[in-house]
Amino acid sequence: MPILTLSSSRSTALVDVKAPRDLFAGLPYMKKRDLPTDYEGALKYGVDGFNEMRTILDFFFDVADFQPSHGKDEIESLQSEKENLEYKRALYNWENDGGFPPHLHTVPKDDQQSGFQIFKFRRLYNTFRLLYPILPPIDFFKHMAPPPVANMAYLYARNKLLHYASPGTNMYAAENIGLRSDWYTDAVFAHQQFIGVNPCTITTAPEAWIKAFTYAAIHQGNAEAARLILNPKNSFFVQDYSYFRSVAGMGPTDVISSDFGHEKGHETRFGCASVVLFQLLTIGKLHPIAIILDYKGSIETSVTIFNRHLVPMASPDQRLDWPWRYAKMCAQVADWTRHEVGVHLVQAHFLQEAIIVAAQRSLPDSHIVHALLSPHWTTTLSLNALARSSMVPFMVAPIAPFGEQQLIAIARDAYYSYDFVGSYVPEDLKRRGFDISQFDDPVGPYHNYAYGRSILKIWNVLHKFVGSVLTAHYQNSDADIVADPWVAGFCAEMQSAEGGHLTQFPSVKTLAELINVVTMSIHIAAPQHTAINYLQQFYMTFVPNKPSGLFTPLPNSLHELLKFKEADILKALPLHSPTSWLMMAQVPYLLSATVEPKNNIVTYAQDASASANPLIASAGKILSDDIEGLKKVFKEISNQMDDQITKYNVLDPDYMANAIVI
Repeated sequence: MPILTLSSSRSTALVDVKAPRDLFAGLPYMKKRDLPTDYEGALKYGVDGFNEMRTILDFFFDVADFQPSHGKDEIESLQSEKENLEYKRALYNWENDGGFPPHLHTVPKDDQQSGFQIFKFRRLYNTFRLLYPILPPIDFFKHMAPPPVANMAYLYARNKLLHYASPGTNMYAAENIGLRSDWYTDAVFAHQQFIGVNPCTITTAPEAWIKAFTYAAIHQGNAEAARLILNPKNSFFVQDYSYFRSVAGMGPTDVISSDFGHEKGHETRFGCASVVLFQLLTIGKLHPIAIILDYKGSIETSVTIFNRHLVPMASPDQRLDWPWRYAKMCAQVADWTRHEVGVHLVQAHFLQEAIIVAAQRSLPDSHIVHALLSPHWTTTLSLNALARSSMVPFMVAPIAPFGEQQLIAIARDAYYSYDFVGSYVPEDLKRRGFDISQFDDPVGPYHNYAYGRSILKIWNVLHKFVGSVLTAHYQNSDADIVADPWVAGFCAEMQSAEGGHLTQFPSVKTLAELINVVTMSIHIAAPQHTAINYLQQFYMTFVPNKPSGLFTPLPNSLHELLKFKEADILKALPLHSPTSWLMMAQVPYLLSATVEPKNNIVTYAQDASASANPLIASAGKILSDDIEGLKKVFKEISNQMDDQITKYNVLDPDYMANAIVI
């Protein structure tokens, strides 16, 4: 019978534990797999490899006690709170080496000894890269991606053919944005800012951008655009990626490009720091007005193009407006980096990891805050370790338009600049210019902002649940909070330069502040990550809608841009880089797996209602009813959108993950 040496869950001593034979039954046999022989096999090859890596790493994180599968009901704890915390502080250590934002330290230094050293995580990560590549060798894909001579009509038809001809479950079998004949239009482009993979960064246009776009309009002799922008009755919003060069350590006019992964078949990608100006009409339609392709320090040195249609219309010539379509593609490329690296990887995955490590180091398992937060930590630590060791260097960096170190710099900025309190959903929506008092108006100016309306609803439900539990627990309200050393320790751990180093994390002094912090921590793990993760397959597997980079340099002048034809857009797509094309489509599919019922928010609420803690159980029963009620509310919000071709159901409680599990 195999022997495992691991840290005891009761003390810091090492014990020998005999492992039952079935302990390894679910562990995939780590061997190289046969290369696929057809397209369907290639897709399955990538999915299976990714899932096997996750399963193995989950197993090792379980045995190492980072993510123990046992609970208090299964293993009796004989530890005092002090002993429990001493054990966890020895187990959960920070890694802050100047690379990725602060995270769990899983690879002990040479001069350290610990109970989990036997697992040799560094070797495990290296083994993953050898045994479970996401894609087969480059030669396999010479005939897999679209041919270099393809045109846009062919790419649209090919996508439909792959969808309707797919016999099994793969990235083309599920619906995607490319099945819409109008996928390239202004209406669909704008609507993605409200219900797409990144609906949480669109912001009311500050005066500086209003002046900049007005200057560009006047300079180009576009009086109509200038009058529109200067009209004080009009409401404008922006998607602003102008900060990319600054945070990546680049000069204001340096070319954004990367050839990382060239030896694996990836060609040089070019990126851009776009700025997009939208008008939000009183009838609720969002319409793109102008796009700065690549902001280079000033409006004078940047290429700005205005929409020929300043008023929304279903004009047939949108299909042939190649300069404008190229500009929208640039904006989508910029948003790919902000979404994947900033909003998704850092401000969901890595931020939640910091919360987990800080909580484990500062809160005893018996603490009420730990009891509220820990159900939302399932597999997050192991998944993030996989992201740092394999996904970023081998799946993201090879198709991103920034070099690996520039990506890490962008990631660090997204983390260290994160305003935790300002990101509470009601505050975030107000800060970004949305009047939440009008969110319930089914025909109001925000009726198409389904993400904003839905995320506020679930925030209020979670806030009510957390508030009920904590108010009942801290019967003396603020006085009890001030007297709780564990809460103060958690905040200090999150803020400390040796810890989470999140300087904008609050120092909790009141019950209201603690309720917000706990609600926010659950929000990041559950509804927020669900909203920004599980739509990737729909919006990104059809590469022309949201490519990760451009494969030709950007135009240097408006004159050059206005000459663009269909051929120029095709050259900018990875038609000559089949590995890049397939990875751009495959990665979003890998990250959009359907949430299993055991991991959704409905099951969490049901479990909470049966909690051994009477305070959680009582509040959990109400939470379960509230969650059930949201199903109807979210359906109504989706049905109230103008666009009924693409529904917004990602936050349906049956599909909403309870934790970051993918």
